[in-house]
Parts: sequence; structure tokens; C-alpha cells
Amino acid sequence: MSKLNMNKTGTFFLVVGPSGAGKDSLIDGARAILTDGYRFAQRVITRPSGSPGEDHEGVSDMEFTRRQEAGEFLVTWNAHELRYGLPAALIETLASGTHVIANGSRGVVAELAARLPHFAVVLVTAPQEVLAQRIASRGRESGEQISKRVSRQAASIPEGVRCLTVSNESTLEAGVQRFVEAVRAGACAPAAPEAPSSRVNLMAKLRGEALDEAAYVAVLRDAIAGRYTEAELTAFLIAATGSLDDDEVVALARARTAFTPRIAWDEPLVVDKHSMGGVPGSRITLIVVPIVAAYGLAMPKTSSRAITSAAGTADAMETVARVDLTQADVQRCVAQARACIAWNGRLNHSVIDDVMNAITRPRKLDSRRWSVASILSKKYTAGATHVMVDLPYGPQTKLADRADAEALGALFERVGAGLGLHVRAIATDGSHPIGRGIGPALEVRDVMQVLDNDPAAPADLRAKALYFAAQILAFDPRVGSPEQGMRIAEALLDEGKARTAFDSIAGAQGRRPEAVMPGVHIAEIAASRSGRVAAIDGLRISGVARAAGAPRDLGAGVDLLCTIGAHVAEGQALYRIHAASPAALDAAVAEAHGPGGDQSNQAVRIDPD
Repeated sequence: MSKLNMNKTGTFFLVVGPSGAGKDSLIDGARAILTDGYRFAQRVITRPSGSPGEDHEGVSDMEFTRRQEAGEFLVTWNAHELRYGLPAALIETLASGTHVIANGSRGVVAELAARLPHFAVVLVTAPQEVLAQRIASRGRESGEQISKRVSRQAASIPEGVRCLTVSNESTLEAGVQRFVEAVRAGACAPAAPEAPSSRVNLMAKLRGEALDEAAYVAVLRDAIAGRYTEAELTAFLIAATGSLDDDEVVALARARTAFTPRIAWDEPLVVDKHSMGGVPGSRITLIVVPIVAAYGLAMPKTSSRAITSAAGTADAMETVARVDLTQADVQRCVAQARACIAWNGRLNHSVIDDVMNAITRPRKLDSRRWSVASILSKKYTAGATHVMVDLPYGPQTKLADRADAEALGALFERVGAGLGLHVRAIATDGSHPIGRGIGPALEVRDVMQVLDNDPAAPADLRAKALYFAAQILAFDPRVGSPEQGMRIAEALLDEGKARTAFDSIAGAQGRRPEAVMPGVHIAEIAASRSGRVAAIDGLRISGVARAAGAPRDLGAGVDLLCTIGAHVAEGQALYRIHAASPAALDAAVAEAHGPGGDQSNQAVRIDPD
């Protein structure tokens, strides 16, 4: 084995990332670009050559053991009941000055970093909703398995190891470009870079000190550039989560805007809306946006996909039209239809948020103050001037009670003012589902009933949508008050102008040839006794809908057939489950019945008359 020349040796890039991040695709794309001076390692794996997936050398378990004992591997590891190895001959490649790129495991990072003088990790990331969607497209795992895989916390990159982060949330072309840029930059960087210049700020935060805007800009810039280890960022983010005062939230929000150019709109008013969520159904955005667009205000609405719920706004809109819009698409849609309802993962995804979520969610840390800075900085860079915030409170939401919601609302408004935005935050009752459908297609059915002024439309969904539309219209000085905004909103809805606006928005975004319909495999969950519906457990109802396949299967979900306060007879259907397959339906019915198999009313509580 050659002895490496510290001055001549190439850099070894180990590519890691969660399932669904797209490592193989980025490596394949980069192979056609990084030709001179780079070698892409072929892994040795104990599965047959020619199997689906990467181009590898397949060997038997016995042959793998023989090579391992003969010292023919640089490093080995086990995963998914297979054995993986990288050839020791790669040392010769590095010694010649050629850079090596290898798909690997976080478990061997420390070993390789200790043995190789020029070593870097390329960490490929994507938002959790993107990971879930990509894994689901493979068709090998159920919704619950996907959720567990996506939320699984990966091992940390050891302290002191150079880590280059590549966000792969958008198109393959964009991901490959970022990957190539990261590798080229890493190949030019020194093997032992100096400590980030912002480390003094990071250490100050670890001591509980407050940071100003400039300090946050410096830390975030070094974090995005991969100059901190994952362990350092974890410590920083935990400290920041626990000790952000109001002034710091403003400073953090302003610092975040330094990393994304603001969209310029030739509009006096550009409105937006955000909800903290947690209420099943409540798909008011798909009603509010067309009402506002019908009035004439610009509303480029970006929305998320579901992570733990049965549907996000982007999932629901995707049953009707394309949502993976580019910035140019958004500007075109607003020009054509005055609004859009787009997925935010392609437009204002943040690598910092990826790191933050990976740390705070498994630890169940309260990251709401950090979230305020994140949410409003994105609204600012999207070009909004006025933002309405819905803060549902209740036992199953993110906000325990009205006081909790109002305190967070005051922070939203203060931070918005610090960014030059006009923000109004409103606390709303989130103690029960809004509408009847829980799941993308079922929620859109409710939305279309409201837009069509169908007598069967859920009254609570219509009322909440009109309320928020009125509040947003009141931002316009010509409207003057929410009361006048309500009169305008009701007229636009009643006269069918909001429905026409919705059709224009869907057309501008790219309407589906056929809208997604609710799943055809159906089961009803009946009341086990007569009485009055006292409560509907939104979390459990969402769990049943997810077990049926929502939101991955856009047609899956739950249709509520009862309302709180209503009288039901024994045997009367309380809700209907829709699924795309018998297996998914069985899983949802089992979830509805609970572990004992005979507790059919867990999601709907019935008190005796």
C-alpha cells in the first residue's frame, strides 16, 4: 500500500445522507461532469451484479470475507442485511493526486477521517416532506414505515470533520449543479481549514449571550458553507432555541433575509397568509386565495406538504394542479391569475431549517420562536408586504390555549414590524376539525362545495375562510375595515367570482387532466352506543387517515359523518374511511379500532344522553 504524500494526495469525498435524499442520482449526474482529476468509486456489495440500483461489483458473502481478511478493502460496513466495501486500491488513486468520490455510510466517517489526510463528507439533504415523497414513489414501504424512516435521527458527523452540505430539494439539474460546486470547492480547500471566523459568536450563544443581526449572519454563513461540524451546530441550535429573546428573534429574521434575494413585485400590496396548523381539515387557504385574487390583490401563496398530518395545503392543491412551481412560474401565475398556491419546498427551502428540524423534532424542543424568524423571513424574501397569521389553539395543536396563541401572535407582529412587514396574528379555536374531509382529495371536495355555494358545503369551513379573507382584504385602505372586507368576500363567493378565480389559478399553474377522486375502497366506523358526540380527536382521526395512505395517496383519508353536539344512534356511521387498496383500508380500520380491536369510538367520544 502506497504512503500518501500530504502535498500531492487527492481528496476523498464520502457522500452520505438520509434515504430519499437522492445521493445516487446526484453521483450519477456528477459523473458526466467531473471527469478529469476525479474517480467515482465502485462499491463491492454482497448482492448480484446487475441488480437494480447503482453499478456495483457483486460478490458472495464468502468472497467478501476473503477479500476483507486479505486487506483488499479500504473500509467496510453493514447495512440492510448486506455488506459493503470500498477497495483499498483507492489509496493508489489518491496518491496520484486524483480525487475520489464514494457513496458511503456515516458509520465509517471517523475511520476514514483518521486514515486520510484530505477527507471531506458530502452531506446530501432534503426537507422531510420531499424525502417521504421520494421514498413513497418507490412503492416498497407503507405510510407509517415511511414516516418512521424519515423521522429517524442519523448519526452525527464527528467533530472536526469537514462537511459540505448539498440541498437536493428541487430539480435533478439543480441538485447536480450544487453537488459539483461543493465537490470542486472542497477539492480546492485546505485539508485542515482554519476555525470559522464566526466561532466567537457561536461560543457566545452557547454561554447564553444574546447575538445581534451581524453575528447571526456570520454564524449562518459559516454554517451554510459547511464550516461547522454537525455537533457544533447542534449545540448552537439547542442554545438558540432555549434563549432567544424578542430582539434576537428580530435579529435572526433579518439575518436570514441576507441569504435569499427578495422577489420584486410591482405592486403596492402583496399579501400572504400562514397558519401554525394542527387542525385536521381546515383547508381554508384554497378558498381564501381565490377570494383575494378575485378582488384583485396579488397573493403568491407558498405552502407546505404534510409531515405528520393527513394533508398539507400543497398536497391538497396537487389533487387539482401542479404545485412544484419555480420563481418564474409564480411570477407568471400572479400576472395571469393574481395568485398561486405553490409548494414552498422548491421556492424558499432552507438548509438551516433542515438542520434545525433534524435536531429539534427528535428532541421535542420548543422551536416556535426560531420558527417565527424562519416563517417571516421567507414571507419577506417572497416579496410580501402584508401577512395574516392564523394561530389555532387547543389540546391537540401546537398552542395550548388562547393566552399561548396571543403571546406568540404578539411576537409575530413585532418581528414582522422589524422586517418592515405589516403582520396581523389572530388566535382561533383549534379544538376540533374544520370541514368534513381529512385527506387531500376529501378536503378539496369540501373546498369546491364552498366555492360552488353548494348547500351541502361545511358551514364551519366557509365561515372561517370568509373571516380570514375579510381580514386580508381589510389590508387594502380602500376596504377600510374587516366588516367591509366581509361584505366584499361574501359577494365574491356568492356571485361565483371566487370559483372563477380558483379555476384561473389552477389553469395558470397547470391543471391536472383529471382531478384526484377519493379512494374507492371504503369502510365505515360506527357508534358502539347511542348518545351525544362530545369530542372528535383530531390527532387520532389524522392517524386513521394516514394509515389509509394519506397524504402520499392523494385520494386516501377520512370523511366525518358526525359533528360535535349531534345525537347519534348505536350502529350509526361516525366516519367513513377511503383507501386505494384493500390492504390500506384494513390498516386504517385497525388504527380506528385501536390496539384492542374493539374500541371503535376512540376518535369520536360519545357521552350518553
